[in-house]
Amino acid sequence: MDNPSTDSNLQGRKPESAYTPPRSGNTLMPEGFKAILLLVLVAAVGFLFYDSYRYQQFSREEFARISEQIGILDKTGEARISTLKGQISETQQAVGSTKAELKKTAQQIQIEGQKTKSELHEALATKADAAALQEVRSDTESKLGQVSTEVGGVKSEVGSVKTEVGSVKTDLANTRRDLEGTQRQLVDVRDTLSAAVAKNTTEIDVMRRKGERDYYEFSIPKRNQTTKIQDIRVVLKKTDPKKGKFTIDILVDDNRIEKKDRNINEPMQFLVGKSRLRYELVINWVQKDQAGGYLSIPKEKTLSDDEDRSRQ
Repeated sequence: MDNPSTDSNLQGRKPESAYTPPRSGNTLMPEGFKAILLLVLVAAVGFLFYDSYRYQQFSREEFARISEQIGILDKTGEARISTLKGQISETQQAVGSTKAELKKTAQQIQIEGQKTKSELHEALATKADAAALQEVRSDTESKLGQVSTEVGGVKSEVGSVKTEVGSVKTDLANTRRDLEGTQRQLVDVRDTLSAAVAKNTTEIDVMRRKGERDYYEFSIPKRNQTTKIQDIRVVLKKTDPKKGKFTIDILVDDNRIEKKDRNINEPMQFLVGKSRLRYELVINWVQKDQAGGYLSIPKEKTLSDDEDRSRQ
């Protein structure tokens, strides 16, 4: 077989150069960029762990505060109930004393009646004249009338005491009802705080797909400036990005509701309109003079607005 290089030299052509493979080590992504990307991923994971830990710590603090309030209400209710029981006991003692006085008065009436009868018989036995007999009768009737008046007064006092006992019992029942209602409200608030709160756009989309409420994301670009969100307005008063705290005013139904020193991802609930619909405002992030989050509105609010527009 002929050598290609020899034929090329014989024919006066320049020999072809051999194939040289490309150098290895030229990758599409530099090593430095890989290291930076890895650091960014590690920092993001660390931030997620830190944010989760801070939210759990806030929830534990809220649970502790609400439990303390429930304990205080329990003690206050027990003290009130104990006081009312003492009043009922005193009233019952007063009723017992009044009954004793009434019994004593009845005994006196009986004694006076016996005495009067004895005097009347004595007067008749001695054949007193008509004038003396009339005087004895008048005196007897006067005494009997006085005793009857005293008995009527005692009966009125007994009726008043019974009325007071009934009022105290009613007050005790109302206090128990109020205490139970307050406890139920605190339990509802505690359950609401323990429910899931969307902390970013992805979680808001998940809750929106459930179809239970409507969610509107917003951002507040400037402090002390009124920002309109659907049918309410808000004013950002103060921010503390390091601690994740803020102070905000909510303007609704000609009322100003101040939410002071609140934490991010903390639900703030308030009632709106004649139907007293429960709105929920959540601030997910704060920066210097800026903040952002979402507003949650019940579905019945949207349905009501659609009906009003169709009527127009």
